[in-house]
Amino acid sequence: RTLCHLSSHCSDNTTIFFSHQHHYCKMPSFPIETSLHILLKIGGAISCISSFLLARHILKKKWAGMSLQSMMLLGISVMDVIGSFFGYVMGLWMSGEGIYYIQSGPLIAGDTQTCTAQGFILTFAFTYFLTAYAGLGALYYLMVRRGWSKNQLKSNKIRAAFLLPPVIAALLMSVPPLFYQMYNPSLFYCSLNQYPNNCENIPDVPCTRGENALIVQRATLMYALVCNLVVIVFMVLLIFSVYSQEKKSDKYLFKGQEKNRDNTTSTAWQGVRYAAALTIPYIPLYVFLGYTLKHRAMGNTELVFWLYLNAILTPLLGFNNACVYFYPRYKAYRKSNEDKSKFRCVSDTLGIGLPWKSSWTSGANPDSNLTEPLVDDSGDGGGSGHVI
Repeated sequence: RTLCHLSSHCSDNTTIFFSHQHHYCKMPSFPIETSLHILLKIGGAISCISSFLLARHILKKKWAGMSLQSMMLLGISVMDVIGSFFGYVMGLWMSGEGIYYIQSGPLIAGDTQTCTAQGFILTFAFTYFLTAYAGLGALYYLMVRRGWSKNQLKSNKIRAAFLLPPVIAALLMSVPPLFYQMYNPSLFYCSLNQYPNNCENIPDVPCTRGENALIVQRATLMYALVCNLVVIVFMVLLIFSVYSQEKKSDKYLFKGQEKNRDNTTSTAWQGVRYAAALTIPYIPLYVFLGYTLKHRAMGNTELVFWLYLNAILTPLLGFNNACVYFYPRYKAYRKSNEDKSKFRCVSDTLGIGLPWKSSWTSGANPDSNLTEPLVDDSGDGGGSGHVI
C-alpha cells in the first residue's frame, strides 16, 4: 500500500491510498477499525441473545392462540436474530475483503457469493424489522382508538393488513439489488455499496459492480427515517387517545375525588421507551445520511466519534426491543414478589434457567397482574389499558 497526497474527495485530515484497483479515503488507524469491528460483534451477539429470549417467551403460546401483536413481535425478533448474526457478528468474515486497513487475515473470509448473501440477508431482515415495528406502533394506537377486541384482531383481513406489508417491503428492498450486483464490501460488512469503494466519486476508477448502489443505500436510510417518524407519530396519538379516555371518565367523579391519570402516565413512559428503542440506534446513521445529502465531509475526530457511536448503538436494536417488552413484565413481577432479589426476578421474567427453581412454577407468573399500558397482549384492547 502506498500513501499518497491529500485529495478533494476526502476530508481535510484523511489521505488517499492506492492498492490493487482501490483508491479511496482511508480510516484513521488500524486499531480504531479493529475496535469498531469488535464492538459491533459484541453488540450483535447481545441483540441475538435478547431477541432469542423474546421469541422464546412468545412461543410459549401455540400459534393458533397467539395474538396479532405477538405474531408481529415474533417476526421482528426472528429477523433481528438473523440480521444481527449474519451482519454484526459475522461482519467481514463473509465479505471476502475489507476496504480500509483490514483487507486480509483472520477478520476477512468469504467471497463474492457469501458477500452477496450477507448483503441480501441484512437488507431483508432490517427492512422487515423497521416495517413491522412501525406497523406494530400503528396497531397499538388503533386498538385503543377503534376499540378493537381480541376476536376482531383474529380477522384474516386485519392480520393480513399487518403481517404482509413487512414481507412485501423487505422483498422490494432486498431483491432488486441482487440483479444489479449492489451487495459489496463496506466498512463493517457487505451491504449496498459500489465496488471498488467510492468509485462513483473518483473519475479514474471505474465501478465494476454496484453502480448507483449509493442511491439505493440512501433511499434505504430515508425509508428507515420514515418508519422511525411513523412510530413516533403513533406513540403520540396513542398517548393522547388514552388521555382522552381517562378525561371522559372525569365526569363520573364525585366532588373532591382526584382525577386518575395513571394509564396516561404509564402509557406515555412505555410509548417513549418504544419510540426510543428504534430512534436511538439509528441516530448515527441519520447523521451520516445528513452529511451525505449535504455533500459535506467529516473531519477525522468527528468521523471517529460517530463511527464509535454507530458501533455501540446500532447493533443494540434487538436488545432495546427486548427491554421494552420485558421491562413492564419485570416491574409487575417484582411488585408481586418483593421477597425475591432483583436478579432472581430478572431471571424469572426472562425465563432463564438458573440453579434455583423458577418462580414460574412456584409463584406469580411474570405475565400476570400487568397494570401498565402498552404491555399485555392477552387483554381485549379497546382502551382496556393493556395494549402491548
